[in-house]
Amino acid sequence: MTEKRKELSTWSRKSWKVKRTLERNRSLLRHLRANKNVAREEATGWLVRRGFDFDYHTHLSTTEDGHLVVMCYDEGYFLNEGSVVPWTEAVASMSSATSPFS
Repeated sequence: MTEKRKELSTWSRKSWKVKRTLERNRSLLRHLRANKNVAREEATGWLVRRGFDFDYHTHLSTTEDGHLVVMCYDEGYFLNEGSVVPWTEAVASMSSATSPFS
């Protein structure tokens, strides 16, 4: 019984770490989307300096114009020419309206 309890407590610590990492990523993406002062070219470095972990996300999605959007709960981003671009419904609809592939 003691070994089973250790296994459960270990799993709880691991799942807590994943949850905290996902919440931090979501918070940073939300702040990046709201902060217009961060230049698009600096967004990747800005996220990394604040502890963003690109290995953790909740799901992937694609826009109408074919961009792969990496989501962390309700916040997301896509890569455009090597820089992180915060994803929003407005950006997705605007980029698909101007896309030559539509």
